[in-house]
Amino acid sequence: MTIAPEGTARSNAILAVAFSLMLLLPSLSRAQEAARLDVFGGFSYMRFDSPSIGYANYSNLYGWNAGATANIKLWLEVAVDLSGHYGSHLDVYNYTFGPQYTWRRENYRFFVHGLFGKDQTRANITQPTRPYFESVGRAYGGGGGFDWDCSPRITIRVVQADYLRTDTFGATQGDIRVSTGLVFHFGHIGHRPKL
Repeated sequence: MTIAPEGTARSNAILAVAFSLMLLLPSLSRAQEAARLDVFGGFSYMRFDSPSIGYANYSNLYGWNAGATANIKLWLEVAVDLSGHYGSHLDVYNYTFGPQYTWRRENYRFFVHGLFGKDQTRANITQPTRPYFESVGRAYGGGGGFDWDCSPRITIRVVQADYLRTDTFGATQGDIRVSTGLVFHFGHIGHRPKL
């Protein structure tokens, strides 16, 4: 085991602090404003971990993703995220919420979030007594995305990618979800620039 010289440890600490300040200060020092409420809707793709519940291969499901984000601070938000994905033998719904951090720039923003909630999976296998089997379980995960402003009230969500861990039918699934769509802004918080 080698021990780093004292100067190297101090240099690493200074670099870590400088890097952290470089990331945080630009977003804090600018006069910014944000919408009080953002509402998102769009197309979504999910790669569902269907071998965990007895299918031979992963399922490619297509559907929708919708959500609302309430801005508490310019950088901290509470997100509600809903989605539905459909295939020939599976329907998957996710109802989640959680904290979201946004890094805002002039005409675009990056965000990351943690999501917690419920997952509802329906296997469309016809039986004599019912047309499908259904299971509801917990869902949690995280992800992020990139938004580009096309006007003061409308933003294009270029991409949102999430990893969702779900528990249904007595098994655990690891699902990937990718979405795109439009975000509509209502109200505002923060400082408006003087004209």
